[in-house]
Amino acid sequence: MRWFPRALLVLGLAAAGAGCAQSDTAASADMPLDRLFTTVADVPVGAKTGRFDYLSFDPESGRLFVSKMGSGKLLVFDSRNQTFVAELDGFPKVTGVLAVPALHRVYASVPGAGIGASVSAALGVAGLSSGSGAVAILDSDTLKEIARVPGGVFPDGIAYDPDDGKIFVSDELGGAIEIIDARTNKPVARIDAGGEVGNVQYDRTTKLVFAPVQSKDELAIVDPKSDRLVGRFPLPGSEHPHGLRIAADMGIAYVACDGNDRLLVVDLKGRTVLGTQPLGHDPDVLADDPGLKRLYVAGESGILSVFDIADPARPRAIGRVFAGENAHSVAVDPATHRLFLPLRNLNGRAVMRIIAPTDNR
Repeated sequence: MRWFPRALLVLGLAAAGAGCAQSDTAASADMPLDRLFTTVADVPVGAKTGRFDYLSFDPESGRLFVSKMGSGKLLVFDSRNQTFVAELDGFPKVTGVLAVPALHRVYASVPGAGIGASVSAALGVAGLSSGSGAVAILDSDTLKEIARVPGGVFPDGIAYDPDDGKIFVSDELGGAIEIIDARTNKPVARIDAGGEVGNVQYDRTTKLVFAPVQSKDELAIVDPKSDRLVGRFPLPGSEHPHGLRIAADMGIAYVACDGNDRLLVVDLKGRTVLGTQPLGHDPDVLADDPGLKRLYVAGESGILSVFDIADPARPRAIGRVFAGENAHSVAVDPATHRLFLPLRNLNGRAVMRIIAPTDNR
């Protein structure tokens, strides 16, 4: 999705018209959902809501942390019992979320009262402030907040670098990457990325941090040892690259471009685009299943694109299915291979949709 519609969605100003009609969207998928997946459950969340955002799965506890963005709540879902066990509030909004089991911590991106004066003026909305975003740090066992760190204008995606003990947060509309010391919970640096930043990921092979600069169709590179921007390279074939996932120990990144509905396969060492694949409309969040060697790309349109990544550099498209209205966020349990997709409105109720692959093609 291009920047201006994304800003409208963030503000909740176009919630009524943000998604395609379900019948039209379903018709645009390659195959029905039950061709690739079995629906395990639709667990009620409550009344229909404005928007869910990122998810993060903790494989040790089996808990799924769910950003209920518009309501300013962080939900905790017990995947083993298929029940919601907590609803944490006290946030103006919640976007990104990341569970780090090794630290027994959960990090949540908390935008402030608004997204900046320039965006406010462009949208014709008054009363929005800038620079009041934060990153909330919670104990994953007690679910108590232990710190809150400045997060710029609109903190979004979050990544953990275990080698250097640092947390990286993309300030999407502030055009920067925030760095937090994971040991002290203190801010370390703010790096100007030169444009709107998409998601952010740490690559264990290059020991570098990568983030798409969606307003410039580039991938920015940060050295976590020096806390400096050390390079950037163009992403030919991209339009507004936002979503990012890095294949573990492979040096291969997958970039979802919401401006032209394309998946880019990127060699991080060679800093080149190896190829592109079509995606469902308005791609957003990516997740992978290392055991099944699958990549999933969820879209604002509700279309879930599925790829075989047995050869990480050459993804093979398996198919596209309609997963549910506005099912743009996805997480995977690597042990059970189940997928979790929160739906903001299913027959007037919000639900957590759980689906499982029907085969291992």
